[in-house]
Amino acid sequence: MKNNKLPGSQPEIGVLYVNYEDQAHLEESLLSLKETAASLISQVVVVDNGSAHFDEDRLKAIFSQIKCIFNQENVGFARANNQGLAELSTEFILLVNPDTKFKPGALELLLNTLKNDPRIGAVGPLLSPGRDRWQVSFGPRLNLWEEFRQKFWRNIIYPRRLGKLSQNRHVGWLSAACLLIRRQALAEIRGFDEKFFLYFEDIDLCYRLRQRGWLVILVPQARVYHWGGTSTARHKAWTRYHYRRSQLYFYWKHNSPFEVNLLRLYLKILLKWLKMKQFFWRKEDGQILTAFNQLIGENFADEG
Repeated sequence: MKNNKLPGSQPEIGVLYVNYEDQAHLEESLLSLKETAASLISQVVVVDNGSAHFDEDRLKAIFSQIKCIFNQENVGFARANNQGLAELSTEFILLVNPDTKFKPGALELLLNTLKNDPRIGAVGPLLSPGRDRWQVSFGPRLNLWEEFRQKFWRNIIYPRRLGKLSQNRHVGWLSAACLLIRRQALAEIRGFDEKFFLYFEDIDLCYRLRQRGWLVILVPQARVYHWGGTSTARHKAWTRYHYRRSQLYFYWKHNSPFEVNLLRLYLKILLKWLKMKQFFWRKEDGQILTAFNQLIGENFADEG
């Protein structure tokens, strides 16, 4: 394996991007890492998940030793991350989305937090799309009530207050849009669960870290820009389906049967609404409706 070292001393971090149709943002993110944290990084791996247009040479113009892995189709976020993780040998691993941009000192602060307490398995920054707005990229244990709060309270009112946070805090989960993980902790849980195609795989990963006794810590003084949704905006219907499928699988895996059944009931109501939209406005793909219908009765236990 090539040692994808960047200029600097004592590099300790391996960086992993999963890219899907987002090269422009990926280049910006790589440049921000090179400008703000090159001395911390020894490897960079990019897994391209079947993009129609991907220019490896442009990435190598930024980091000449970058390693790219090409999938012929979109194999999902979890599986692609596991492919990239197999190529990294560093003590600390940064999982990061292409549509991110690092502020000076952010990665160093995350790394120091992780190194200073051997009980910590993963750390994450505050994420912002800019203009003094902050994304809800962390949370407590997830259930239907907490998801309701996130959608109708925390995503509307709370984000403006997040920028005032200053103290590190224990959390139930962090977003993998930017997540620095200890290799030992990641090895103990054997990476991502590949049954998640898109969404909830990062929450599941943090849950399993905590089940193994590792701490998951938000470091709010570390700030990273994250635009969000740049890869999924062109496929809204299928994105919505994968969100719901991953949500249902997550609840089946971690929550009570009552909550799973309650979620299935909600999905039945949602399906009726989608069918009404198709009847009156013809906006929904028939394949999406069929997939939603099958999802409601899906038995994850049969999948092994």
